Amino acid sequence: MAVVLSAELEVSILNRAFNDQSPSSTTFYQQKMAAGATPQSWEAYAFQFGANYQHLTTGALALKIVTNMGMSYDIGLQGALVSYLDAIGKENVGIVAVQLGHALLGLENATGDMAVYNAPAAAWAKEIAEAYMYSTNSANGVPSPKGAPAGAAAWSSAAEHQPVEAAMVQLVGMGVDAGALLV
Repeated sequence: MAVVLSAELEVSILNRAFNDQSPSSTTFYQQKMAAGATPQSWEAYAFQFGANYQHLTTGALALKIVTNMGMSYDIGLQGALVSYLDAIGKENVGIVAVQLGHALLGLENATGDMAVYNAPAAAWAKEIAEAYMYSTNSANGVPSPKGAPAGAAAWSSAAEHQPVEAAMVQLVGMGVDAGALLV
C-alpha cells in the first residue's frame, strides 16, 4: 500500500512531527500554497521546513520526531533515526520526518515484526486527519494546543463540523477506505 501524497498531507505531517500542533487555517493555507502541487515541490518544502530545526542535535531531532509521532517508547527507532540523520545529514530532517510519517501511516495493518506499530499507526492516522480538520476550519485562527488532540478543548470545533473519516477522504483528495489514509 502506498500513501497518497498531497500538499495538505505533507504540511500536516510536518507540523505534527516538528511542532506537535496544527497551524491556524490561515497559516495552513499559506504553508499548503508554499508547498506547491508536485512531489518535487513537497520535498523541497519539507527540506525548507526542516531547516528551521538545524540548531538541534541529531539526537534532539530524533527524540522530537518520535515523541511527536507517539513513539517515544521506541528507543530502537530513536537510535536508528539518529544514525540515519548522521549518515545523510541533519539538513534532510524535514524530508526524513515526512518519510517516517508516511511509513507509519502504512503500518496500521502490519503483520509480523512490524505489527508492534499497528496501534501507533492508527493513532498517527487519526492525529493527521484531526490536524487537517483543525487547520482547514476557518474558525480556527490560532494554532491548536500542543499535544495529541484527544481531549483537547480547542480541537472540538473542528471535530463538530466534520467526522474524522470524511476528513481522511478530503485530505488525500480522492475516495479511499473511510478508516485509512491509504489506497
